[in-house]
Amino acid sequence: METARTLHRQITTTSSSTWGHLPIPSLTWLSSIIPSNTVRTPPLPSLLATARSRLLSSDLSTPGLLDPTWVSSHTFPSSIITNGTQQQQQPPNSTNARSGSASGPVSGTAKEVVVLDREIIVQLLDIQNISLSKWEIVEELESVERGEQTRGRQVIRLPTTTSDSNNDDGSDLDLGDGGSQTQLAQNTTQGQAAAAQAAQAKERRNATHKLTLQDAAGQKIYAVELKRVEEVSVPKMVGGKQIGNTPIGCKLVLKKGTKVARGVVLLEPGLVQVLGGRVEAWGKVWDEGRLERLRGEVQGLGQT
Repeated sequence: METARTLHRQITTTSSSTWGHLPIPSLTWLSSIIPSNTVRTPPLPSLLATARSRLLSSDLSTPGLLDPTWVSSHTFPSSIITNGTQQQQQPPNSTNARSGSASGPVSGTAKEVVVLDREIIVQLLDIQNISLSKWEIVEELESVERGEQTRGRQVIRLPTTTSDSNNDDGSDLDLGDGGSQTQLAQNTTQGQAAAAQAAQAKERRNATHKLTLQDAAGQKIYAVELKRVEEVSVPKMVGGKQIGNTPIGCKLVLKKGTKVARGVVLLEPGLVQVLGGRVEAWGKVWDEGRLERLRGEVQGLGQT
């Protein structure tokens, strides 16, 4: 426990360049990451790196994870969440979000716009490119599902398991010790990653994103780009891994001075910082159900 106290003290007093804007973990959680079955305790820098890495891949709303004092001063005031629930039942769209029209999240009286008086760290639960229609996104996901947007794919015939297979036409490929098969998988994955990165680069230029965020107290809130934030993009799944700057579960800092209009956070460059991290389990669930959710929403719109 003494090592955990030393680590906690180091985190709470360290400079921002060392610990950054990450939340302050609890003593109990810090104690759990310190190995107890080793003769020599790892050095403090190593423990700090471990704590940082695990925090970025954790659910910030997990009970006992964070210091209660820190949580109370780095979460949304309940009045903002309540206001958002009452006034913003539907997600904002890209047109009124940027123009500030009467029906958008920046409309209304001055009382409906709140400026954050504190720094709040949130985690990403969902993200959508609202500059595209839902049907366009469905078509894109279906083309990916068919492999039409994958680069570097190769098709070969694998050898049969029988030892007397003939190679009469020379079309069968002897993989030997499996090296060629491994190279094929690597080429495919690299091609998929390159395609995903190219798609994200194209998206980043003109996209407007709507995000669902959650603070350390478990409170959820919508956010929308008032001005383009280059670090924000919809993640792509490649080989079961999320590719992109803002994968599901990543941590972001909403800085002091950020505006919240009618319960929707308005994102602007300089007032939001992407810390990184991800929760892979969340990403897989999000990706697996995304196409079906969008299909259902499109069908629902067609029936109204």
